[in-house]
Amino acid sequence: MGAGVIPFCVQDGQVLFLFHKTFSGRRAGCLVDFGGGGEPGESHRQTAIREFIEETETMYFSGNIHAAVLTQERIQAQTPLLEALFDRTLRSHPDWWCRRGKGSTGETRDWKTFFIEFECRDVTDMNREWELDAGTRFSKRRELVWIPVDTLCDIYEHSPGRLWKRVRQLVNAKATIQAINTCMAGR
Repeated sequence: MGAGVIPFCVQDGQVLFLFHKTFSGRRAGCLVDFGGGGEPGESHRQTAIREFIEETETMYFSGNIHAAVLTQERIQAQTPLLEALFDRTLRSHPDWWCRRGKGSTGETRDWKTFFIEFECRDVTDMNREWELDAGTRFSKRRELVWIPVDTLCDIYEHSPGRLWKRVRQLVNAKATIQAINTCMAGR
């Protein structure tokens, strides 16, 4: 079982979706959701929440990104913040999630990726923290990137290879993204 989250926000009437990129490994250069495998006893939602906090190294919700470091205490402290965002979004739009279709092995994974509304946040300083780290504070260098809805739909349509495989495999992702845009644009 696994799960992920693709945050979105509305800024100046435009819907933006948050992804991250890595600079090494098999996901290097791809747009990746925030997700991974579940731990024993976790629900899809709990896995997605934990994975977002871990993959942003606790910086996204930190008041001081220069002091952010990934610890169990920080994960537990930030979990209620993300749970509240999940509650707020899914209460009104319980269908804003996608399952994963068949992968290269032909098997369908038990997977949910949730689309959750976040407040817009400039990611420049977080990206700089990763860039300047000498491998002592963070597990790997990442870069957060907000993608406009039209660009994301174009990527799904014309260059899906830019998306990490599990993001490409999301069933009805483009339709879900367009539904979010229809509902949220112009706010």
